[in-house]
Amino acid sequence: MGNAVNAGGDGASGGSAVLAMPSEPSNVDPIMTRSLSAWNIYYAVFDGLTRLEGDGSISPGLAESWTSNDTQDVWEFTIRDGVTFHDGTALEISDIVYTYEKILATDTSTNKVAIAMVDSVEAEGDNVVRFTLKNPFAAWLSQVATIGIVPEKSYEEKGDQFAEDPIGTGPFKFESWNHGVDYTVERYDDYWGEPAQLDKVTFKFVGAADARTTGVESGTLDTALIPASQVPVVESSNSATVIDAVSNKVALLGVNTTAGALQNLKLRQALPIAINREQIITELLDGYGTQTGQPVAKGVTGYIEDYPVPTYDRGAAKKLIEESGYDGEQISFQYASSGGDPTDPLVAQAIASDLEAVGLNIKLVGAEQESQSLTIANHQVAGLYLNFWSPSSMDGDVVVSQLLAGGPEDYARSPVTAKLYLDQQAASGDERIAVYQKIWEWNTENVSNIPLWQIKNAFASSKSLKWTPPVDGIYRAYDYSQTNR
Repeated sequence: MGNAVNAGGDGASGGSAVLAMPSEPSNVDPIMTRSLSAWNIYYAVFDGLTRLEGDGSISPGLAESWTSNDTQDVWEFTIRDGVTFHDGTALEISDIVYTYEKILATDTSTNKVAIAMVDSVEAEGDNVVRFTLKNPFAAWLSQVATIGIVPEKSYEEKGDQFAEDPIGTGPFKFESWNHGVDYTVERYDDYWGEPAQLDKVTFKFVGAADARTTGVESGTLDTALIPASQVPVVESSNSATVIDAVSNKVALLGVNTTAGALQNLKLRQALPIAINREQIITELLDGYGTQTGQPVAKGVTGYIEDYPVPTYDRGAAKKLIEESGYDGEQISFQYASSGGDPTDPLVAQAIASDLEAVGLNIKLVGAEQESQSLTIANHQVAGLYLNFWSPSSMDGDVVVSQLLAGGPEDYARSPVTAKLYLDQQAASGDERIAVYQKIWEWNTENVSNIPLWQIKNAFASSKSLKWTPPVDGIYRAYDYSQTNR
């Protein structure tokens, strides 16, 4: 395996970098689109009120400070002076109010659900913006980090074309978007904060994993996320290196607890101990994973240190299935056969084999990743499914919401977890972590989903590039520099 360190020595100002992205975002309008691929570009071109750093911590963004009331349903942010958009116009409090109100008023915005708890947003004088939320929300600081602020005047003038020539306050300004190929930004010299070190960054859209690997080897790419199977190839290269990094991504076996035999609790409780996690991680993931019993990764708020991982026990699993009265009914198992992680089909087959070994009748159903995601989002899974969660906010709130508190992956619809979800939103510090523990314990007992392992990322990187891999896999272009060589 590679080294979990920066690729290179001391950084030098200037130069450029080409960063590979596995997919191209459908849109880069921060009002309209919320997606992992788009955030790579958002974090370069736009600023939020706070900044979500690559290690998951929160630091000041457009807001230099903030306060909340005791119940955490009223938040005030003091906006820093001297911020300008890339067209030279000054940032106004009204632009911040406009951005949030525009999202809330746009039903087709995928960002709307992320700030649906906002009851009102209003200016308090010239440099303070106040949010009144419909309910307490301890993770609000993480949420506002993901909302890029746009200039009201320009956005209204350009309308649907804003994404083709966007204007933000970020460390880089838009240069070009060659659809289907790449997206290029250049350093904004009048940036309010620490200036970006690179003159230019190009986000190159490269879907094939082997093409990303060969691109870094040949020098046409400077860095790329690669599958573990490609690590030996890069390690043998003279021009590139491998950087290992923890991620916020957890693999899960989703369960429709209302489907056929899966309604039986004893049968469901057999599933986590029937899966040989260690063998799959070792043989199929080349060690790039860590077993887990909770659906959030280490580093994400809500993670519980030393939370137990189900112990693989084929005999105990068989006994539970026998006690459940299972009669051989076929259980479907859906997975991404293409468009997802290259190991998904192999992992799905291994899990299916483990489940069949304890007496279950499993039918594997493969589909293209986009189709699989749509089925999950529409609450239409027929049985089991392989999925992954990597919360961009680095907070467990969205994971609980989607998996256990009424979201599209919550088939159990338990009033217990619905209440606990609200409890964690209103809590903070150790009290909030204690609520998360209760949520994970409920899930362990009732098997609404089965956490499998935390993914470890592998990046191929040019030896001339200095950077630190982010835990969420999203590039922070302002953190990159060329090495002094």
